[in-house]
Amino acid sequence: MSKLIEIDFDEVEEDKSIKFNTFIHPDNLTNEEYHNIEGISASGLKQAYKDPKLYIKKSKLMRLYSPALDMGTATHEALLEPKKFDISNYKLTKSNLEKLEVMINNGHIMFDYITTKTQNEMSLFVKDNGFIRKVRVDAYDENLGVIYDVKTTRYNSPNKFIKDAYELGYHLQAAFYIDTLRMAGVKADYFAFLCVPSESPCEPFAVQITNRFIEDGRSAYTEVIENINNYKRSNNSVFFRQMDLPKWRLEQLGA
Repeated sequence: MSKLIEIDFDEVEEDKSIKFNTFIHPDNLTNEEYHNIEGISASGLKQAYKDPKLYIKKSKLMRLYSPALDMGTATHEALLEPKKFDISNYKLTKSNLEKLEVMINNGHIMFDYITTKTQNEMSLFVKDNGFIRKVRVDAYDENLGVIYDVKTTRYNSPNKFIKDAYELGYHLQAAFYIDTLRMAGVKADYFAFLCVPSESPCEPFAVQITNRFIEDGRSAYTEVIENINNYKRSNNSVFFRQMDLPKWRLEQLGA
């Protein structure tokens, strides 16, 4: 297993109301409140995976409205917090509302155990060498030590989702969640994605993450944190990725 590095972030101002190393029920901490608490999360790591400056400057970046994002949020809420869900809170077109109804119905049918055997939308904060790790777990089975994460996807094919998942940095998320729970003394042996396709026939499927996927995610998020630190020390310089010939062209050249 890869060794977790010690990160020398600037000391964050500790919120005295935060309970560390224990799950916080969504009734005691809303999703909005969770996001307003200082700390590094899996979503922040995935953002910095593309460019650490995106993470550092996220509060200043503008965003376009995304119906797909709204549908994803609505699906999460309907499956994980059904008592809270109100479809009238989402301003979607008629066709998207019809699609959302199918996605929610199929998700309930295929993933009914996340409402009967799991703790949902629980927040967790862990101190880690000068900064705070934070996660908000979609669904958690404490008996089996399984972390479930609900994903809406355009793919009905598990194979296509798996390829897309790596490009989107989901391996970082899986490793970060498992490591953070373990640091808090919480059982975390498995990680799985519960996928709800947004395109017909909208047939949900589940994907369990392998140890190799998690190990690669752990190496990746460790490197991302180092990149964030390096960016901070570089006085806002531009972060460059290398761009070389594509693999097929290198093979043509015999390289």
